[in-house]
Amino acid sequence: MKLFKWKSDIKPTFPNIIEKFFGKKITDGVAPDENVATLPSVNISDANKAFEVDIALPGLDKKDVKIEIQDNCLVVSSEKQYEKEDKDKNWIRREYGYASFQRMFELPENVDENKVKAKMKNGVLSISIAKKKGHESNIKQIDVR
Repeated sequence: MKLFKWKSDIKPTFPNIIEKFFGKKITDGVAPDENVATLPSVNISDANKAFEVDIALPGLDKKDVKIEIQDNCLVVSSEKQYEKEDKDKNWIRREYGYASFQRMFELPENVDENKVKAKMKNGVLSISIAKKKGHESNIKQIDVR
């Protein structure tokens, strides 16, 4: 004997004002921590005299970015915290935020670790790593059968 008839497509009936505030429906099936861990997009190209690395870092300033070469690896990282406070007669709102990332790239043997240049423009970090002069790449062609 069944006392209740349940429907499988029952959705929460929160006030529509909450959905308008967050800008999307609560039932969209979006994971709650979708923005917690993100890695910036990277483009790497092999130019004639250098390797070019472009990293998308929107919202970051050059002072927020750390670039190192350690153990034959290029390490790009950032750590940023912010605090915002709004006050009025009857209320106080405080917001805190923290974001960090680290990307590590193993460098090939033909790079000159002493000739690395970096610049930041319009949210894109561009790193140029010069190649050693006179160093030939060891390339072996493999036939596909």
